[in-house]
Amino acid sequence: MSSSSSQYNLVLCLFLLSFSSLINSQTIDDYFVVRMTNETPSTANAGCYVNGEDIGSFAMESGETYEYDGNILRGVNNTLSCEMKLDEKHGFFNLFDLNDTKICHSASEVCNWSIHEDGLCMLVAHKCVLFKWDTSTTHHSFRNVEVNL
Repeated sequence: MSSSSSQYNLVLCLFLLSFSSLINSQTIDDYFVVRMTNETPSTANAGCYVNGEDIGSFAMESGETYEYDGNILRGVNNTLSCEMKLDEKHGFFNLFDLNDTKICHSASEVCNWSIHEDGLCMLVAHKCVLFKWDTSTTHHSFRNVEVNL
């Protein structure tokens, strides 16, 4: 085998290894799942955001469950937050944040929330950690949620 052929094979091998490591570094192995159940007799309306980007609005009838599955992305905060309204009650809730240990933050685990008359309940070890509705009398940021039937 000639010296130039060996160098070519070495360069090709290094290129392929570099390319392979680049592809593997982009692979997303982790994900998060947030599940919300409306446990009130009323319809709950929500407008949700992933990493600050609007992913749409929806309405949940009594007893309905909404689930969001998202990939953990490198270089972003990895958050899910929702603007919620239940009758005249409203609030903005952070439902998942990879960097906030006070709320759901673990990858590859299902994070369960339930909507109650008093607020949103994060279920931890079968116990409720309650996040209450906003008590201010005005709330200007909630957008109109239109439901197509």
